[in-house]
Amino acid sequence: MKKPIILTAIILVLAGSSALLFSSRKGTAVQTVSAPAVAVDVTQPARVDMARFVEIYGTLSPKNAAEVKSEIPARVQRIEVKEWDNVRENDLLLELDPTDSKLNLSKFDAGLKMARAQLLQAQVDLSRSKREWTRAVKLKDGGLVTGQEVDERKTARESAEARVALSQAQVVQAESQVAEARSHLRKTTVSSPIQGTIHQRKVDAGDWVDTGALLFSIVDNRVFDFTASVAAVDLYQIREGQTITFTADGLPDRIFKGVVKRINPMVSGSDRTGKIQAEVENTDGILKGGTFARGRIVIEDRPSILALPKAAFSSRDIDRNSARVFVVQADGIAKVRELSTGLEDQNMVEIRSGLEQDEKVVIRGGFNLREGDKVTEAK
Repeated sequence: MKKPIILTAIILVLAGSSALLFSSRKGTAVQTVSAPAVAVDVTQPARVDMARFVEIYGTLSPKNAAEVKSEIPARVQRIEVKEWDNVRENDLLLELDPTDSKLNLSKFDAGLKMARAQLLQAQVDLSRSKREWTRAVKLKDGGLVTGQEVDERKTARESAEARVALSQAQVVQAESQVAEARSHLRKTTVSSPIQGTIHQRKVDAGDWVDTGALLFSIVDNRVFDFTASVAAVDLYQIREGQTITFTADGLPDRIFKGVVKRINPMVSGSDRTGKIQAEVENTDGILKGGTFARGRIVIEDRPSILALPKAAFSSRDIDRNSARVFVVQADGIAKVRELSTGLEDQNMVEIRSGLEQDEKVVIRGGFNLREGDKVTEAK
């Protein structure tokens, strides 16, 4: 009985040794077999033009606009324009009834003539009084008149001088009244103070208007002010003279340009934004007042800089302006490279250091790629 048991034990030991030997050889074979190359897409840095900009949003309004108001109380006699008509500076807009103004002018003109006649009479009286006083002085020297008579002639002369002064003042007053009446009459014709378009007409023929009543609103759409809000942190980077580009509601495919003209020195405490104002030429007249617009202001322009697509980065630290990529060496081995980054746009990021223009960078297929892996470019 002992021989079969010993024989069985020897067989088991030999089988275990064979299994260990086979396992050891198999492990050695796995370690010596090379991993297959990873198929990847590669790209190279490109020279592109990039810029840094600040986002803005706001409203367009005509730079020049005018509210035409009545300067006198009168009834509207005739209107020459309709809403949305184009007008030039000094074009006639309407006429007010001139009847009362003409009557006033006639009355004050007559008063002026009377005042001038009274002045002429006073001057004649003064001339006579001076002659009589001079004669009295000579006669007194000859003992022919008394000193009292000389004094009376002197008083008469002074009285005549006062009447002349009063008449002169009355003439000045009458002339002022005539000038005011003529101005009043001129104001019965209302003309456009600017070139533009009639935005609103507030009166009709036959309406009575008081002094200060709004007649027309006129806008000049040739030049617009783009008043925009800018985040407070960005406001310090904006300067007068910088160019803006923007799109307007309803015209998403058109890019418009303007120039920063003014910057508000205060920031709103409620939303932490500041206001800027840019001037926009509207040569083709397509922009309309009140339109909302969105745009950007270029604060740094960098032509022909080295850049990579954002998809090429395996990791990126925006705060530190750094990123990592896999660079494919000449022997086909992938190596991790630390880069210094800068400006960026929707698709590209500036490479400031760490990469040459002729080097190849993995852009796709490197999801499971590790440093030192063999790679092959995908066909």
